[in-house]
Amino acid sequence: MGGFCDRADSRFGNIASTMGTIAERVGSEFDAIKKRGKVFDMLELIENLTVDDRVQVSQFLCNNPKEMDLFFGLPDYAKTVLVKRIKKKLDEEE
Repeated sequence: MGGFCDRADSRFGNIASTMGTIAERVGSEFDAIKKRGKVFDMLELIENLTVDDRVQVSQFLCNNPKEMDLFFGLPDYAKTVLVKRIKKKLDEEE
């Protein structure tokens, strides 16, 4: 009976670990969704951006998670610098 209990304990441990990983991924995705929802509104705080500029930069940030993480991690004055660089890059690509 001990072998059965050991195997069951091992399997339940694996299931718990898998469920923990899934929960972590779902939580991360939920956080990303919340961030994406805030990007456009936060860009309103940056002067001299048109609505079109805000949409363009929002699309860029939402499609580039590392850049979006950087954006949210910066103080407001540095967000302005980052957005201007992104806007310049996007304008050069057109």
